[in-house]
Amino acid sequence: MNNGTEMCPMELAAYQALRPAKRFTDSRNVLLDLAHSGDGSSLMVSATDVILFYDLKDGSKEKPIECKKYGVDLLEYTTDDTCAHSDTKGGLIRLLNITKNTYIRYLPGHTKRICGIKSNPQQREKFISSSEDGDVRMFDSRTYDNYGLLHSGHPALIAFDPDGIIFATATKSETIRLFDVRSFDLGPFSVFRIMKNDDDEWTNIEFTPCGKFILVSTKGAGVKWIDAYTGKLVHNFCDHKNPRNVSLRATVTPDSDYVMVGSADRSIYIYNTESGNVAGKLYTPYPEPSHILDFNPKLFLMTSLRREVLIWTPDSDYLFGRLPER
Repeated sequence: MNNGTEMCPMELAAYQALRPAKRFTDSRNVLLDLAHSGDGSSLMVSATDVILFYDLKDGSKEKPIECKKYGVDLLEYTTDDTCAHSDTKGGLIRLLNITKNTYIRYLPGHTKRICGIKSNPQQREKFISSSEDGDVRMFDSRTYDNYGLLHSGHPALIAFDPDGIIFATATKSETIRLFDVRSFDLGPFSVFRIMKNDDDEWTNIEFTPCGKFILVSTKGAGVKWIDAYTGKLVHNFCDHKNPRNVSLRATVTPDSDYVMVGSADRSIYIYNTESGNVAGKLYTPYPEPSHILDFNPKLFLMTSLRREVLIWTPDSDYLFGRLPER
């Protein structure tokens, strides 16, 4: 679960210097999901009946694509020009050509609402999906084949490791299973029942960029840092505030040294992943938590969603003083 290339550590000051450089209010709808393109140059955001697009090279917004007939919920790039997305109710996945604004194919299989779509980071044309029907399916957008099926028995959160060789499922907010994509039909090679002292409902899982840990976001007070090899709960980050049980999605910095999570005190908390302590805070315009945070895979940018789409970059004082090397 380690691709052999370690991200150069960034100093804490680089993350503490992040500020909203761009603010976009392009829809009055609830912002539901986001995805970065593989090269990091583009961002798309789902907003109930429209997909919003942004060029991150110059910080500009691009023409949105309306999805009023079907709606749009979860989404993921499959190439830089295509994406897979679900709607807000059904089990059908739609493959959209972004540049032509046309649907290429409908991908059936699930019978209930989709709760996860994740591309393989090494072969983005291949992706896995999960649904409230308790199934995890594997698709290849080049052939439209549904080439794999797992019956998880419960709605599953899903994630790929950085190498694209291992994927994880998490069910019932307590059990993580690891599968090898080359032999998934043989069942999981590791099963972890996480020992925890709360009833927090899990909302998202992701492998860290280093591949050694799994970050679990929740609707409760804690965000969990789990050893991907042993299943040990290493940290439960819980200093941030989430009194209304907002479904949060935290993010890991590219060097895997820090976790960031939205909070109901107009802040984004920065946690040190070695000590588990709060290392700093970023301040937001909103009293409610930024419910989705995501670091760009290639550029030193972070995106947050709440009422607006915020693009975060280091402030000019920090950049003028010293631009961190990567």
